[in-house]
Amino acid sequence: MTIPPYAIVNLKSTSRPVATIRYFADPKKVTAVYDGLDVGVAKGSPRELADLLLAFHHDARASRICRTAVISVKTPKRATKEELSDIDRRLLRAAADFQKFLGIASMLGWVHGNTSTRHIHLIFSNSNGRRTLDLRPKFLKELQGLLWTVEFLSGRGKGKRKALPMYPKAKRLDTRLLAVALLDSDRKLRNDRWDKLVRAGKITDLRLRTNGSLISFKFQDRRIRLATLINFLGLLAGEAGAGGGGENQSENMTNLIDPNAPVPDELHQALNESGFTSKDIQEILSDIREAQGHLSAKPMAVKTAQPKPQIGFNL
Repeated sequence: MTIPPYAIVNLKSTSRPVATIRYFADPKKVTAVYDGLDVGVAKGSPRELADLLLAFHHDARASRICRTAVISVKTPKRATKEELSDIDRRLLRAAADFQKFLGIASMLGWVHGNTSTRHIHLIFSNSNGRRTLDLRPKFLKELQGLLWTVEFLSGRGKGKRKALPMYPKAKRLDTRLLAVALLDSDRKLRNDRWDKLVRAGKITDLRLRTNGSLISFKFQDRRIRLATLINFLGLLAGEAGAGGGGENQSENMTNLIDPNAPVPDELHQALNESGFTSKDIQEILSDIREAQGHLSAKPMAVKTAQPKPQIGFNL
């Protein structure tokens, strides 16, 4: 009997279901589709799919908030077509179990096969038709254990089925994406983008050296060092940044950013509120996704020591 592969669930939220669906349903990445709609079928434009998905929200006046989930599966490096087909089948069945576990009327999903780790992106309304979904830590810990499906084993924690909770409401912005938005290929500040964010009050509390050069600043209530952003772009290019590290450190960047995740809502909102035009934002998002694609193409760091059991995919 084949042992089911290890898997892990990551939860997030999005206020842009149409854009999220458009990203998830990219035909260049999709190998299978999960249709969990209570009304209609999973065909149509992203706007039409979003309307169907949100049809059973308990409050018609509520903002269009959706939850997203990614179920990632440990995938053999040289998996055969049969192995990949089996993983896709497990992902689709796990999606159905996940929908039942949450008790929601509608959910959509797309299996992506464009990375070394097979995974399915799911999107569903933050409502079970009667009330907002109850996603307290106790429930989330149970979710991460994957006891709700027989298709996979848990990948979290030091032992089997020992899971750590994931808090989808936690406000977290990956500053590495901000680096791509604010710095050019020479790792210099893009003055036009920087000035707009400063004037809009999104970047505050600047700390400067005596010669006037920038040390750090605050963005989304987080202090960020300019050197950190510069080092990130150096690592992204496979070079040794100000902190050194070179190739191995660059490979390890695949552990620090999820190349499959949409751009955080906080960053998109900050850009939108700072006076950037739609064309400006699309240019910035294009830069970010190009960088994400660059990271997803990098191999994982190879350890020469006796390896411990690894999950095999990015957290």
